[in-house]
Amino acid sequence: MKKTATILISFLFACTAFAQYEITIDAYILDRDTNEPIPHVNVEFPDKDIKAVTDVSGKFTLTFDEGWIRGQDSFQLSANNYKTVTTVMSKLDRYLSVSDKIYLKMDEASQNKNTITGVVAAEKDLTIQNASVQIKNTFITAHTNFDGEFDIAAKVGDTLVIDYLGMNSKEVVVRDRNPIDITLKSDRELLKEVALKGKKKQKKKEYVDTGFGAVNLDTFSPSTVINSEDIGPQHIYTSDVLRGSVAGLFVYNGGVNTRPRYGISPQQMLRNTNPTPIESASQTLMLIRGQQVQVFYDGFPFRGSVDDIELRTIDNIVILKSINSTILYGGLPTILITSKNRFLKKDANGNVVNSALLTNNNYKEAVPLIMNKEEKPLYILELETAKSYQQAMTIFGQQQQNSLRQTIPYYLDTAEYFKRWGKDKSLAILKNIEVLAEENPRALKSLAYKLEELDEFVLAKSVYQRIAALLPNASQSYRDLALAYKRAGNYQESLDLYVKMLTDSFETIDFSGIEKPLLSEMQQLLRRHRVELDYKDIPSNLLKATFKYDVRLVVEWNRPNAEFELQFVNPSKKFYTWEHSILANKDRLLDEAKNGYHMEEHIIDEADITGDWIVNIKSLEEEENINPTYLKYTLYTNYGAPNQERTIKVVKLYKHQQKVTLDKIKYQPQASSTTQR
Repeated sequence: MKKTATILISFLFACTAFAQYEITIDAYILDRDTNEPIPHVNVEFPDKDIKAVTDVSGKFTLTFDEGWIRGQDSFQLSANNYKTVTTVMSKLDRYLSVSDKIYLKMDEASQNKNTITGVVAAEKDLTIQNASVQIKNTFITAHTNFDGEFDIAAKVGDTLVIDYLGMNSKEVVVRDRNPIDITLKSDRELLKEVALKGKKKQKKKEYVDTGFGAVNLDTFSPSTVINSEDIGPQHIYTSDVLRGSVAGLFVYNGGVNTRPRYGISPQQMLRNTNPTPIESASQTLMLIRGQQVQVFYDGFPFRGSVDDIELRTIDNIVILKSINSTILYGGLPTILITSKNRFLKKDANGNVVNSALLTNNNYKEAVPLIMNKEEKPLYILELETAKSYQQAMTIFGQQQQNSLRQTIPYYLDTAEYFKRWGKDKSLAILKNIEVLAEENPRALKSLAYKLEELDEFVLAKSVYQRIAALLPNASQSYRDLALAYKRAGNYQESLDLYVKMLTDSFETIDFSGIEKPLLSEMQQLLRRHRVELDYKDIPSNLLKATFKYDVRLVVEWNRPNAEFELQFVNPSKKFYTWEHSILANKDRLLDEAKNGYHMEEHIIDEADITGDWIVNIKSLEEEENINPTYLKYTLYTNYGAPNQERTIKVVKLYKHQQKVTLDKIKYQPQASSTTQR
């Protein structure tokens, strides 16, 4: 029997040896009062591990074999701020025979909230998306939508604090229940400081030494140019930067006799009858259109291996592929490498006049380990005097009476302490954060980080769903949800969400700032769980799942405009610093504020030097300890391979104004390890 498409449950015939039916449930979940769709609803048969999550339209799909579910099996719907609904399959079947819409009722606490509405705009009436609106001296926070609108559970007499990066903070007292129009003014002093700082860091026009004179770098296509800013900590040699940088450029370490790649050996690809001679079997070979690439360094033909060029001295690289661009070079594909010193003034002896512009990245610091740097707070020392769990709970209860203890660090620290009495005791402490700061995305993100550190991914998923409801216009919300779904076992919902983000299916949300990590995570999902996924409608360009990274490091922080720096030191004691601050990277931070993301991905792959990589961290600001900045550090080794490993750490960023070593990574390409999801 097969019901019409408008009915919720459709029985699809499956030609199997046992003539079983495949049952598909498609339905929409709506708010009972507003008739609006409810996203992020958890839909499941809890005793059968059959589950789904509603999308932004409130729709969910469940598919299972007929014999898996019986009439008395439990069916459950749960969502933040709504009453949980539990029924049995037989009743569900009868209901869905007449309607494909299920209605949920808000819980009493959510219903009784009196909210104040308003609009936040900049000068000239330009509305601001993702501005923060907080009731002063509370954890209650709201954020503006695409049109600058907000609603917040405030009462008459409350003071609202409105913040947005690059604008002056503003306080507004709620006088009545009428909508509030708020205009923020540009923080001209900050932007002036940034501009002045930018002038100091700006270089004059960049040039390429072509061998026929200096040419402005802007005259070349951006797709063929590599700047010094593109050289990251994962790059050890010049060939590391070139590999994969330009379509059609093949880079082989080991000369002509290197092993075949993609089924084609360098000998087969060499078509040039008179290539630049390869002096040793270890020399790097580069090919474009089957022709060996010639290299010019600071305007002169370079006959050695490209890896003999010190990577950190390079200012820019230009790859010339077309026949037109290589006429001056005999029609051969050519790479032009220009050093940072090439156009600097030199004295009569050839010495650089302004040595401050040279790169000096030799690592000579002695930095303490993070675990040795942190001091235990007084409340933890008090708890450590307890001889039993009961005594510890007595002390904890007494401490809670002190209003100064109602902070996020207090509950995260005490939850860590209570792990000695069992994980369930620790999780019970963490629930206090949900009560204390149920409408504060920053605090909830700290909680989610901690739950992930404890491998409690189903609980973390629920928190991320609440955050997405609070921040529906932030790109990070959907990325976090997709990753949470994957870790909680909702693989199809995870894949669907990644595809929507990568195909720009959200009209008012820009995901370009996190496109690379999104693609990495979706491809890893396909590689690990392809047989469990329906991917027939996914664009073919997104289906590549053959990649692998030796090391993938992801950092995320709970306060978008947090200022800090990460330093990476390779086994050769060369360092690279990535700074997240308005002075060093104004455009990046403004884009983060506008589009709502706060994460960064770093890759170490195919490096030839084995040994320890050091990761150091330092906060660049002071802040209060009520709801401070936490950083989540996730390290993957053999990312995307069957022997992938994962480590999650939560870091008290607000504690480290002095540099500390966060991690030491033992780098060993293709090291054997244990599989994790």
